[in-house]
Amino acid sequence: MELLRLDGPLPPDLHDPVLIIALDGWTDAGEGGTRAARELLDQLGSTRLGVFDPDRLFDYRDRRPVVEIERGSLQNIEWPKLELHVIRTAGSGSDLVVLTGAEPDLGWRSIVDTLVEFADELGVTRSIGLGAVPGPIPHTRPARLIVTSTEEAVFDQFGRPHEEVVVPASAQVALEAELGEAGIAASGFWVRIPHYVATDYPQASQTLLRAVGALLRIDVATTHLDAEVEAQRGKLDDAAAGSPEVQAHISMLEEGYDAETDDDGSIGGPIPTGDQIAAELERFLREES
Repeated sequence: MELLRLDGPLPPDLHDPVLIIALDGWTDAGEGGTRAARELLDQLGSTRLGVFDPDRLFDYRDRRPVVEIERGSLQNIEWPKLELHVIRTAGSGSDLVVLTGAEPDLGWRSIVDTLVEFADELGVTRSIGLGAVPGPIPHTRPARLIVTSTEEAVFDQFGRPHEEVVVPASAQVALEAELGEAGIAASGFWVRIPHYVATDYPQASQTLLRAVGALLRIDVATTHLDAEVEAQRGKLDDAAAGSPEVQAHISMLEEGYDAETDDDGSIGGPIPTGDQIAAELERFLREES
């Protein structure tokens, strides 16, 4: 495991361990997946297992390390990180091995090889990715969960999406696909969030945490996020109230969202870009922060 620098011996006797993957990047809209992973680590208690070698994974000209400068004196330098943590859950639920951090630029297949070897040593037979993507979703409706999986039982529990799409893969999507090919049951929990919201979207993390808890039968607290969800909803409502164009756009998104319950499961009409509306909402939220 040269790519992965372990902090110590591997933990023994994990109970039905599941690999959780949450990377930043374009499939982490509103920090839905990475915040959900942080919540798991903070709530359930974790131990870091190791960190991947950043020199082999990141293009530092694209994802530059951050340097702290204090009155002309260079202090700490923070390199991009991709880390593995382990969580021992209480009761009969699965223990968790959590891969989270910066989406790597390089070495995606090498990461898969390392994870497969690591999973074999720990007894991991299932992986779950956590992420979020922007879509034609109004903030006035609940965030919508989309599932990808190699397991029919997961579709039976959460439903199968109706879309057939071809999209550029993020590292997280590629890892899910390759882990599935390697014989590890692989699922992805993805939340659609409003495409006009560029800030953190706590409802996405809340939705993902509830899905993980339901699938793995572990207790994960989510009600503490209610206040953040309501506060953000209020700010977006206030922003929309000041613009007839924003109100009209959100009404159109609401109609499309509600139409997904139709027999064909489709959203009628073209999907609007909402670039001008997004800019106006972002300006409003910046002024309110």
